[in-house]
Amino acid sequence: MKSPFEYVEVLLPLALEGSFTYAIPKEFQSRIQIGQRVVVSFGGKKLYTAIVYKLHNQKPEIYKTKNIVAVLDDISLVTNVQLQFWEWISAYYVCTLGEVYKNSFPSALKLESETYIRNKEGKSISYDLLDANEILVLQSLEHKSSISLKELEAFLPQNSVMTTVKSLYEEHLIEIDEKLIEKYIPKTTTYIRVHPSLQKDEKLFAQAIESLQKAEKQLQVVLALLTLESQLKKPISKKELIQYTQTTGNTIKLVCDKNILESYELQHDRMLLNDDAVSQEIKLTKAQQECLLHVENQFKQKKTVLLHGVTGSGKTEVFFELIEKQLSTGSCTVLLLPEIAITTQLIERMKLKFGAIFGIYHSKLNQQERVEVYKNCLEQKYKIIIGARSALFLPFQNVSLIIVDEEHELSYKQRDTKPYYHTKDSALMLAKLMNCNVLLSSATPSLESLYQAQNGKFGYVRLDERYKNTQLPEIQLVDLKEKQQNSLLKGSFSDTLLQAIETTISEKKQVILYQNRRGFSPIMECATCGFTHFCPNCDVTLTYHKFSKELKCHYCGYKMAMQQECPACHTSHFQSIGNGTQQVEEELKSYFPTARIFRMDSDTMRSKNAYEKLLEKMYAKEIDILVGTQMVTKGLDFKDVQLVGVLKADSLLNQPDFRSQERAFQQLTQVSGRAGRREKGTVLIQTYNPQHIVFESVIQHRSDALVPVLLQERKEFWYPPFVRLIEITFKHKDKTKAEKCAVHFTEAIRKVLPLPYSLGPEPALIPRINNVYSYQTLLKIVNTSSLPELKDWLKTLLKHKDEIALFKAVKIEIDVDPH
Repeated sequence: MKSPFEYVEVLLPLALEGSFTYAIPKEFQSRIQIGQRVVVSFGGKKLYTAIVYKLHNQKPEIYKTKNIVAVLDDISLVTNVQLQFWEWISAYYVCTLGEVYKNSFPSALKLESETYIRNKEGKSISYDLLDANEILVLQSLEHKSSISLKELEAFLPQNSVMTTVKSLYEEHLIEIDEKLIEKYIPKTTTYIRVHPSLQKDEKLFAQAIESLQKAEKQLQVVLALLTLESQLKKPISKKELIQYTQTTGNTIKLVCDKNILESYELQHDRMLLNDDAVSQEIKLTKAQQECLLHVENQFKQKKTVLLHGVTGSGKTEVFFELIEKQLSTGSCTVLLLPEIAITTQLIERMKLKFGAIFGIYHSKLNQQERVEVYKNCLEQKYKIIIGARSALFLPFQNVSLIIVDEEHELSYKQRDTKPYYHTKDSALMLAKLMNCNVLLSSATPSLESLYQAQNGKFGYVRLDERYKNTQLPEIQLVDLKEKQQNSLLKGSFSDTLLQAIETTISEKKQVILYQNRRGFSPIMECATCGFTHFCPNCDVTLTYHKFSKELKCHYCGYKMAMQQECPACHTSHFQSIGNGTQQVEEELKSYFPTARIFRMDSDTMRSKNAYEKLLEKMYAKEIDILVGTQMVTKGLDFKDVQLVGVLKADSLLNQPDFRSQERAFQQLTQVSGRAGRREKGTVLIQTYNPQHIVFESVIQHRSDALVPVLLQERKEFWYPPFVRLIEITFKHKDKTKAEKCAVHFTEAIRKVLPLPYSLGPEPALIPRINNVYSYQTLLKIVNTSSLPELKDWLKTLLKHKDEIALFKAVKIEIDVDPH
């Protein structure tokens, strides 16, 4: 049946405004529908995978339309709700629909001329099942490791390039060229048991034992296994068996080769997901049951509810009960997490409770896996979706609940590529489009969420009791000023913290120390003339890394060997100012020479599986003291961590950000939650300002006193949640051009948003990074009803930028609601 439409508007994965019109050939008119993938030629002969956005019969008058080259699907891969969501993202975060499409749709589903393909290794090919074009592509790949789609256009008909590649990809005969990100590899342990064929046959088992009479060590292994199983009443690991028998793995292998014993592997969880991870018990405590009831009652009045529960209160169990109730009605649930790589515990518990009815979507999946999850979601094969922020763009069907766990987390804000969206705000809009509920959850909710709850826009539920009434850790402040005056401060450590560390490790317990700076020392200064090494590409000092004896820039990656003498005065006396995790680690080794000390920062976590291996060591109690940056503040649950130390808490407060006090409270509360997960622990926070309200609130495990103070400050100085912010950054390698462009456009903006609602332009916090200069203008919008008009005005200004030759090469970035 012929479609009544002859023209189509498509979205291209390009940073270009609007959609593009193409004619629909007659052979495709019966197939075309909104949300389908089609192949179009754009910019000469380059092919792109486009998304059908609109259908109409309005022939363009000022240019001749090209035809669609091919239709790739029989069904729509993008739903109407998704398109509406893309439109909102584009409008709210001031970016093009093409940028939303480009960065929210799986790469393997949007092929273009620049895409490369390669053979799938180890895959047998049945050429008799392939057509001529498919055979031609595979034969070409036999002579060349990878081929671009642009090269295929030279010897394949234009209308068959994409369809041929699509067909080969779906048959798993080729791979889309990509930088594969290593997936999270779960920890497995090898166990030994009596071979299943002998377990139920005593006669065969006796014969097997008899056959080992001349192999004494092998017989010893079998008897030892039986003894351990009867004593411990649990599976026996290979490691335990080797330790008990004082034999080797080869001996065990010989017995297994004779089919008397059998080795098998079980997956184990390295850590718990977050503060809410509790035991495998499903029965809710009285406090959790009351919390669940309150959440359900709140949902009867509000579409969004904020669940504010202390660390370790078992909010995840409440999630499970809510999810189960959605399943009973036949609807689906979306669970968003800030960091998917550390969710093994949650995923295993989901499997135990719900079975294989959920999908997982995040950046660590390869392209093939992302496509499978996307299509399964479209076909409604999942009842639960777990994912990081990118999961918001899946083709959800019949969703009744979205849960945003740890809603305060900074990682929910997209900063790398457009759109610069925030997951929480975007989830609220998506829920509105799908008419479903949203549960925001955190032990330390953001000030914006608390304010919305206070104003009645969000429902609010508190859970103040830890799971099984486990006590919260005792938090003590150590006055560094007093310690310094009494000569009780050694390097980074007070005598109080050193004594607590010594006591803890002597009791065979573990210690976590938090230092929010990596490297050995931020600044290496000449003690004679004060010379300091700066990065040649950025306006920052080079950080000294003692183990590699290098000075490194943490922004552009520049590095140089540490020089023996000062290039200014030629003396050789350098002194370190400030300290990083490397220096803390070195100090600890001098104080505790027998302790097993490990470091957890971005320098030590770069190698393959480094993160998982270190956590395994921690879990196995092969580490006494763990020193780390923000990596140690979240997601870790070790029963033997009894002491947490924060070396210099003031650095968290002294950030040039209006959110610094809020974030300091969140980080200190989160890292404090690492101590005493099974029995009461201790937290020592070293500070020069122990009377600060942030520290007082951390000690009390509540933000009740802090929140009104911060809200009053925000109101007085016009910051969120009382205003909306837009940050505009102007970038260019020529400092003068960047500054002139910033001044010109800020003056234009002031015609609609005068001082003091428009601040700047000023050099960015770090004015130059990788030889690119940045200037910033901050806009404060008090009347949010005028926000759409202001964004339209900004888009108009951006269009005029390219008309000014001086500013054409200046890059302008607009970040709505910067974090």
